[in-house]
Amino acid sequence: MSLANKHRPQTFDHIIGQGHITEILKAQIAGAKDSHSNYLFFGPRGTGKTTTARVLAKAMNCLNLSSGNPCNECVSCLTINKQSTLDYIEIDAASHTGVENIREEILDKVPYPPTHLKKKIYVIDEVHMLSKGAFNALLKTIEEPRDNVGFILATTEIHKVPETIISRCQVFNFKKVGKEDMTKHLQHIVKLEGLNYTPGALDTVVRISEGCVRDAIKYIDQVSILGDINEEHITKFLGIASESIIKNFLNLIKNKDRDAIFSEIDAINEQGVDMHNFAKQTLMYIDQYLSEDTDFLLAVSEIFTEILGTIKYYPYPAIVYKIAINKFLNPSAPVEIAIPRPVQTQAAEAKAETTNTKPVAQAGDSNLLAQLLARVDKPSLQKNLGEHIIIDSVEDDKVHIIVINKLTHTLLEKRENLEYLEKILSEVLNKPITLKVSFEKKEDYFGRKLTTNN
Repeated sequence: MSLANKHRPQTFDHIIGQGHITEILKAQIAGAKDSHSNYLFFGPRGTGKTTTARVLAKAMNCLNLSSGNPCNECVSCLTINKQSTLDYIEIDAASHTGVENIREEILDKVPYPPTHLKKKIYVIDEVHMLSKGAFNALLKTIEEPRDNVGFILATTEIHKVPETIISRCQVFNFKKVGKEDMTKHLQHIVKLEGLNYTPGALDTVVRISEGCVRDAIKYIDQVSILGDINEEHITKFLGIASESIIKNFLNLIKNKDRDAIFSEIDAINEQGVDMHNFAKQTLMYIDQYLSEDTDFLLAVSEIFTEILGTIKYYPYPAIVYKIAINKFLNPSAPVEIAIPRPVQTQAAEAKAETTNTKPVAQAGDSNLLAQLLARVDKPSLQKNLGEHIIIDSVEDDKVHIIVINKLTHTLLEKRENLEYLEKILSEVLNKPITLKVSFEKKEDYFGRKLTTNN
């Protein structure tokens, strides 16, 4: 059995980093206020949505509740834990997307009362993957809830779930698990497993898991095959660089010692570090320590953003690093990393020319972001924008952009970048545009939008 399954939380109290949700659910259950039949859990992957759904299902049916927590000893809890009852159904919407699937798995069975449990519970994971027809079929069931049936929906992309579904559910926003909670949880697991570990190794696992508990435990499980959980084994098994390696590499760049930098690139590559992940890790490190040396780290972040966007096109990753860093150390060097593009046929070129003659976008056009990105000719800035911004509103001569990444927000606060984007937007919308940029976490943004819409 994997460590993730072995140490899967069985009560609300064991779910980490989601106290703002579990306390409410416990209070509802303890106060016999679980009359709500429909729940919607949303948030990043690996943060406990499906686990919480299973615990909630047990609590709704438990015969010996303790302060809102399931006992895990009664027949109801045991059958749900073993998934040996027909009254607890977990459905993966990614592989059951169609209306026929919903009809077969749910609609045809909902009218029948539970066979063993007090309440029949349907957990639909990745619910945003359902087709429009499947959502419509599901809506007919959840808009008239039965006392003996409950639905718990889970998704990583709530913006793809129809408002008609959202409005009929209690909605809970799961967040990435913080560093402190994650570290304590991993320490608890490795001690229970009798594994030796170094604090630096756990810090690396916490950092690369990015708030995803499932990934963090999976990494521990994989590395434990080699014995101790230490930085050497982390690098060897996962291809992950320790924080000390990243810090040393950045110091070499700061000192502009090209020979030492190139030697270190070769050494890191030969150690088995995944060079694509190394660029990603370095950007995460920069984001974390940005305030300590803002100017240098902002400048060097453009190197790794460019590397991250181009490395997948090259069979020899070390040379991508050397070219990018050489260009950084010697800005006058003519060498550039170009993304290979397929050769266009004459017909394709003609089509492209035709496309470019389309009328400019209008305010509120859903394609505005795409048109903005198409005109940004700075690779590092384009990649950051493509992954980390949301156009929140377009009103008259003002465009409001939400940035969901601190590093990208800092880049856009630079006057030259802001003016550059304002110029592009003015060309796209055919009028002078003032750009407003705000930072907001992705989950907070969609949570706010959800609250506003409701």
